[in-house]
Amino acid sequence: MDDGTNTDVSTTADRSGTLSKAGVDFDRRMLELAGHQHSVVTREQLLEFGSRRHVEHRLKKRLLEHVHDGVYRLAGSPKSWHQQLLAATLASSGASCVSFRAAAEMWGLPAGSEIVEITSPRHRRVQFDNVATHESRFLSDLDVTCLHGIRVTRPARVICDLALLVARGELRASTLELALHEALRRDLVDVARVWKEWERLGAVLRPGGWVVKELLANFVPPVRRTESTPELRLLQLLRAAGVPEPVPQHRVDLSSTRWARLDFAWPEAKVYCEFDPYKWHGGRDKYMRDTTRRLELAENGWFGVPVTDDELDSGAHLATRLLRQHLARAG
Repeated sequence: MDDGTNTDVSTTADRSGTLSKAGVDFDRRMLELAGHQHSVVTREQLLEFGSRRHVEHRLKKRLLEHVHDGVYRLAGSPKSWHQQLLAATLASSGASCVSFRAAAEMWGLPAGSEIVEITSPRHRRVQFDNVATHESRFLSDLDVTCLHGIRVTRPARVICDLALLVARGELRASTLELALHEALRRDLVDVARVWKEWERLGAVLRPGGWVVKELLANFVPPVRRTESTPELRLLQLLRAAGVPEPVPQHRVDLSSTRWARLDFAWPEAKVYCEFDPYKWHGGRDKYMRDTTRRLELAENGWFGVPVTDDELDSGAHLATRLLRQHLARAG
């Protein structure tokens, strides 16, 4: 017995291996669906326009491959992280969503990682190989949105979830703070929104709640928006080293027609600090322009401290020492 969908034509076609009108239509709709879903489809979706025999025939012919129970990928389609994420969320009837470190990675936030990590509704947690799973009572539209065609927790929820990893010792508090800085810099959240999310999820009663409360209570945004995540990391290191609060993106007039914008500056002392990665020089012309700019700043009485990739990764200890020294001399 079949389920009654397109059985009159597709049965003969599938048994003989020849193409039928119903089979061609099924394949067309399957490809259209997969094209919007990172080459992933579910059995439930396929049965909306085809029969069980359609599905089983394509599994037998290896046109479809099992990913999870009731979830398939098109054979030969490129494998990707987004494909894995969508397959994991679809495997629980679409009730789960990408969360925690995977969600942070999708939003481009620090602390993110290309792992497969999902949250399911309470008491509906699913278990898959190589998938980190959580469960929650809060998975409404206030918590979840769609990004790249995949259900994912919203940025404010991501911040609150990552705090749980800080409480467990799996994530540094400074990395969580950097994630909040980056989310604010890109207008993904504001501090008031994170406070509201924290309260709605249970405040200090929720695991990691105290971490969020401490983060928000002590959070100090820069006086002016920075341009990149490395600049935010640099600001964190300057603050941790006890360097006076700088002015981000400070403009200095070099002449009546030319000016320079500095990553961080102490205008009264004419001291500045900039993130100076190798890849940003972009060849000889850019290198020469940057060198001329530094010389012109020096000619105008400015002392600069560059911070390279390696210096930033190592904690910028030398840079912060030089800055403290020159700022102390300037009073």
